[in-house]
Amino acid sequence: GDMQELYAPLIERDLEAIPAAIRAFRREQTSDELWHAVAQFAILAFAPSQHAKHALLAVLAAHDLREEAGERWDELLTECARYAAQSRQPWSEPPILDAPPIEARQRGDLDELRAAVSDRDRLRAERWLAFRLESPNVLRDMATVATEDLSDFGHKLIITSAASRLSEILGDKGRYAVLRTAVWEIVAYRGDETMEQRSLPKLVARCVEEHGSIESAHAVFLFDARETMQVGAASAIPTGRGAHAYALARDYGQYLKAQAVAGRLRVRHPDAALDEFVEACRYNLEHAPSFEEWSFA
Repeated sequence: GDMQELYAPLIERDLEAIPAAIRAFRREQTSDELWHAVAQFAILAFAPSQHAKHALLAVLAAHDLREEAGERWDELLTECARYAAQSRQPWSEPPILDAPPIEARQRGDLDELRAAVSDRDRLRAERWLAFRLESPNVLRDMATVATEDLSDFGHKLIITSAASRLSEILGDKGRYAVLRTAVWEIVAYRGDETMEQRSLPKLVARCVEEHGSIESAHAVFLFDARETMQVGAASAIPTGRGAHAYALARDYGQYLKAQAVAGRLRVRHPDAALDEFVEACRYNLEHAPSFEEWSFA
């Protein structure tokens, strides 16, 4: 059960063959090693398309929910693998794992990253990242630039926060590849949306009122991303409900992410109605139109 056998159906997008490949991998490897393998694939398959970024976020949520999922964690990881495979653009370029060469005149300041965003110049941003990779403030600077544009539900900051956490879990070896996902998201589009910072109980109440609408749920995810970048991720309080597997493309993995985010936010925000928030996202999963057919080529 080596990585190549596991990755073959993922690369070919042979969704039916993925569960058997995972079972074969698990005969010789642990569930934790399976998570690492699926996470690495989601990082390599990343593109700033909706499904690909949500697949990456779902993999992180699955890690947060590993104790909650218990013996059914493999099932959840199987759905994460299917989602990452589905979301990979079939015409996508082979993934770049290595940082680009750094030129002698390379700048590493905030305005250099901002200039890359203005020009939507991914390579320029990747060179900035390569130059800054070992810097203790690189994530803070990425978050600063990400926060300057909260269009697309604040995904620039949400992905930066996720990349920061993934790089902690995965360690130094894949640090460039992980942080590159955030840099790519940051330069992929330009908007000028900012959002007023509202209290978590208000954001949660709105989401409950809107039955877990994508926009209202993402306001909560953005709150969590912002707090994580400022003070670090809290260790989640499990609910003991169990995190169940489902076809994540249906709701961009929102219900899965809601459970993980609620587990973390409960620690610092006991006054927010987080059980109702999770329930609203479950309602959205069951009743809203599915995104499964959207933007899969």
